[in-house]
Amino acid sequence: MLRTLAVSALLLAPAAAVAQSPAPHVQDAWVRLPAVSGRPAGGFFLIHGTAKADALVGVTSPRAERIEMHSMVNEGGIMKMRAEKSFAVPAKGALTFAPGGNHLMIFGLSPDVKPGGTIPLTFSFQSGAKVTLNAEARAANAPVKAPEPAAHQH
Repeated sequence: MLRTLAVSALLLAPAAAVAQSPAPHVQDAWVRLPAVSGRPAGGFFLIHGTAKADALVGVTSPRAERIEMHSMVNEGGIMKMRAEKSFAVPAKGALTFAPGGNHLMIFGLSPDVKPGGTIPLTFSFQSGAKVTLNAEARAANAPVKAPEPAAHQH
């Protein structure tokens, strides 16, 4: 009887009591604003994976109508964009979205977003993890900055 009660208590425990794996780390997020009003903006960032492989399955923002994830593929010597449903985040590896490569297409960006401001982005992962951060808004003609190197700890 006591064993049955203990098992029942475990089965009925709230979901919050179950340990979740840590979320991948997202850094260096920025958005290139469109050169022409009404056109999509581009989004870029770096994701560091955790001990377990995961996948980026979506990005949203309250300041945009919709966000698509795109890859760049070479088809017959011509580079083409292709919308993707997900991107693998390797265990202890990295996923990069950078100009000329994988990127976000941000449609219907709020017109009050100006260079120097920020845009909240929420990254959703296959594991169920979510990461929200503010991406820096940059002008369409702003030079591309290389990601800051991680600080070394000794």
